[in-house]
Amino acid sequence: MAFDCIVLGVGGFGSGALYHLARRGVRVLGIDRFVPPHGRGSSHGESRIIRQAYFEHPDYVPLCRRACELWRELESETGRDLMRLCGLLIVGPPDGEAVPGANAAARQHGVTIENLSRAEAAARFPTFGFPEASQAVYEPVAGYLHVEECLAAHIERAVAHGAELLTNEIVHEWSVSNGEVAVVTNRGRYTAARLIITAGPWASRVLADLGVPLCVVRKPQLWLPADEGAYD
Repeated sequence: MAFDCIVLGVGGFGSGALYHLARRGVRVLGIDRFVPPHGRGSSHGESRIIRQAYFEHPDYVPLCRRACELWRELESETGRDLMRLCGLLIVGPPDGEAVPGANAAARQHGVTIENLSRAEAAARFPTFGFPEASQAVYEPVAGYLHVEECLAAHIERAVAHGAELLTNEIVHEWSVSNGEVAVVTNRGRYTAARLIITAGPWASRVLADLGVPLCVVRKPQLWLPADEGAYD
């Protein structure tokens, strides 16, 4: 069967693409070498931060705002608890990247934040230690996503909207000929008009023929136990 689109890798990005394509009536196929959600990609564990005063660049802010809207829509559609906006504290030197960047993004897009001196931050958040000469930015409408729940919700609703999902299937190669994409796996061959590659740490292998210089970097995530109410 030919599809309108094939998504290679059904993790955080791939599951979202699968869901939104299927929701729009696109005939879409998702392929993953494992069974998502799983612990071999970058969207596993307890949580991921979501925020709007994006210090990396102000251009991200409209995307972040739209993402928050879409997560709330998905919560309504699935009945799942996906996003908790409990507030976010960013701490760093006043001339560093994070604090000035968050302020710049907030100014440009009217994001509500609070600037706190080291003393103010220490008084308000006594659980934490704050380095000398540091400042803090507190964003009240920020928080975290239950990341594996988000991924599962995207997949659940994508399939409900007509998407097909193949798991434990390894992609060997893909090619383009006469305006058609062909994907060959250890189990079969599939064709589509379009291909989306969201292969995570396998992207360098899947995109090797394009000469795209990708380097996989390990970024450990840590969750620490705390007494109830310690961070309120």
